[in-house]
Amino acid sequence: MFKFFCVGIGQLLTFAALVLVILANVGQLTNNIVARNIRFVSLDTTGLQDAISRSGGAAPNNLYASDQRSTIAAGNGIKRDYQWGLYNYCGGEPSGSNRDCVDSTFNFKWDPVNALLADTPQGARNEVQSFLPQNTFTDSDYLRKYSQAAFWLIFIGTILTGLAWLTGFTANRFGFFGAAIFAFLAALALGVGAAIETAIYTKARDAIGNQYGLNLDYGNALWFIWAAFVGCVLSIVPYLISCCTGRD
Repeated sequence: MFKFFCVGIGQLLTFAALVLVILANVGQLTNNIVARNIRFVSLDTTGLQDAISRSGGAAPNNLYASDQRSTIAAGNGIKRDYQWGLYNYCGGEPSGSNRDCVDSTFNFKWDPVNALLADTPQGARNEVQSFLPQNTFTDSDYLRKYSQAAFWLIFIGTILTGLAWLTGFTANRFGFFGAAIFAFLAALALGVGAAIETAIYTKARDAIGNQYGLNLDYGNALWFIWAAFVGCVLSIVPYLISCCTGRD
C-alpha cells in the first residue's frame, strides 16, 4: 500500500511538471487566450520615444506602429509591447488579440534588439540604433548563443518529464527506478535551462536600466519551468522508495 502511495505521489508531481512545461512550450504559438498570455519575457517600449527626446535626439513622430496588428518585423513601426515564447515572439498589445507574431521556429533564439530594429521605420532606424546602449542588451551574439542553449535544455527537459511520468505507470521496481532517473535528468535539464534564461534576462534588464524607456519583465513561462524543475526534483524520492519496495 505504501508503495502505491509513493508511486502516486511521484506520478502526481511529474504530471504537474509535465503540464507546466507544456504550457511553457505553447506560449505565444497562437493568438488564443491561453497561448497569448504565456511568455518567457516581455519588453515594454512605450517610453522609448520620450527617452530619445530627453537625450537630445530627434525622435520621429512615426516611431510606433499606428496599428498594433500590422505585420511584425516589416518596418511598420515599433510595437508597444513584445512578448517572447520558446519558439517565436509577438508584438502589439500586452494582452488581447491586437498584435502580430513572427512564424514559430525550432531552435529559436532570443534577440530583442533586432526584433526592435526590424519594426523601426527605415528613417528612424539609425537614430534608435545609436541611442540604444552598447552592452548586453544589444549583444545579439551573446543572447542568441545562450538562449539557444536554454532552448535545447528546456526542450529536452520537456521530453524527459513526459518519459518520467509515463515510466511511472510500470508496476515493477525497474520501471520505478527508470522513472526516478528520467525525473533526475529532466530536473537537471530544466533547472540549467531556466537558470540560463533567468541569467540572460536579468543581465539584459540591468543593462537598459531606467534611462532608455524600455522595461523588460520576466514572464510566467519562466516560472512554469522553475516550478516544473521543483516538481521533478520532489518526484525522485517517491519513485526511488517505490523502486525499493516494488516487485521485480
